Amino acid sequence: MSSDDLIRRALRAVPDRPRWIEARAILLSGCCSVFESQGGFAIRNDASGGGLVALVGRPAPERIARALSDRPERELLCAAEDDDWLAEHFPSWTRRRAVLHELADAARLVPASEGVRVLREEDELAHVLEDLREELEEARAARTVHAVFTDDRAVCFAYAFWRTERWFDLSIDTLPDYRRRGLAKLAASALIRAEARDGRRPVWGALLENEASLRLARALGFVAVDEIVIATRDRAAR
Repeated sequence: MSSDDLIRRALRAVPDRPRWIEARAILLSGCCSVFESQGGFAIRNDASGGGLVALVGRPAPERIARALSDRPERELLCAAEDDDWLAEHFPSWTRRRAVLHELADAARLVPASEGVRVLREEDELAHVLEDLREELEEARAARTVHAVFTDDRAVCFAYAFWRTERWFDLSIDTLPDYRRRGLAKLAASALIRAEARDGRRPVWGALLENEASLRLARALGFVAVDEIVIATRDRAAR
């Protein structure tokens, strides 16, 4: 079976739902490798900088290992009900739960503001720490990044890294000195309205231990609808 046939086969098995947003977005990008077994699929993001392998169902562990073989720092993502199964087959990996939210009350979004606009190619990001700057450069090269500007500097960012036909994953970053000022609400609201014009609804994912993100989701009218598991290989096992 060709790689294109595998991608089409996997797409038929992965419904367009919030819990599968990463898996389906990776498949739709076409820049991926699909490892299939009787139990399901391991879907690897092969894009530059992509480090995720999304599991759909319970593919054979040897197929997962093959998907992981190219880079030791890759992450695994699976449905919450497969957590114990993943722990059994990958005991040296650290697993964390993330809560997925859907927007239930759009009336809580913040009105448009003059201080929020799309991040342009010429906008300077030298004041942003390197890891975030690289992420933002990658995002604005392929996506529309909405930014909040203070004193002519972009200090808060919202963008849709993963997109499917109906959903987008909402990513938000605020520079440390500008947090707790309501800027994330401004950026997120702008992005949500822009994506709605293309018929997409937001998915908000937050780790269980990230109380600040969970609070912000609730404040913007999101409600929890599902959970997933994100697993990383322990450094000693890499």
